[in-house]
Amino acid sequence: MAVPAMYIRLLQDLVGRDCKFDHIRLWTSGSAPLLESTFESIERVFGRPPVEREGMSESGMNFTNPLKGEKKPGSIGIPLPNVEVRIVDSETRKDVAAGGIGEIWLKGGSITKGYWQQPEVTADSFHEGWFKTGDLGRVDPQGYYYLTDRMKNIIISGGENISPKEIEAVINRMDAVDIAVVVGIPDERWGEKVVAAVVPRPGAEVNSNEIISVCRQQLHDWKCPKEIFFIKSIPRNVMGKVLVDKVREIFVGTELKS
Repeated sequence: MAVPAMYIRLLQDLVGRDCKFDHIRLWTSGSAPLLESTFESIERVFGRPPVEREGMSESGMNFTNPLKGEKKPGSIGIPLPNVEVRIVDSETRKDVAAGGIGEIWLKGGSITKGYWQQPEVTADSFHEGWFKTGDLGRVDPQGYYYLTDRMKNIIISGGENISPKEIEAVINRMDAVDIAVVVGIPDERWGEKVVAAVVPRPGAEVNSNEIISVCRQQLHDWKCPKEIFFIKSIPRNVMGKVLVDKVREIFVGTELKS
């Protein structure tokens, strides 16, 4: 069991080494998104595809890809037994259309009844017995779920809601990019503007204009980053999750250099 950051370090350490992992029957990944390229590297190097899962402190495990069955890169899998799931429009509180993106709501015996001595937070986190996770996601026709973003990370620029994950997916597909994190920062004209912190692959060369050009080819102009900042590593917590506020601090009050 490991988080993506741990797998990345393991893969880096194994370069040029001939190791066998046939005796290990299960590799699981959770706590943070696993890039498709990392999924493929794990399967190639360790001999088995990783089983991606999802859980929360408030509920324990909720979703998992099957141990025996199709494992879809980027998907958190299917709900565990006795976990009910809805994908809801947070404003109307109605289920979104099939394939649409909305907030993931959960119901089940494993989910907390509330937050200790925080009645207001508890009341805001539940609706008619459904726990509002704060995660945005979708479900495909085969019943596999995908996390698309955290609601609190959505960028509102010029009145448009922008998902950082959508932009990150475009940048992360570039061969010269190791990983990118997209955030919104205050902007007098647009309310917020889209910016991206990018870690290049070792030995690769890439510049801001190349990244912005690729984004413009695949995204609406208003979704494209207005600034790119190159850094050596993405700030993370001990569980490997990206510290979005720390990434935002790179841009706020800092003179940007591309």
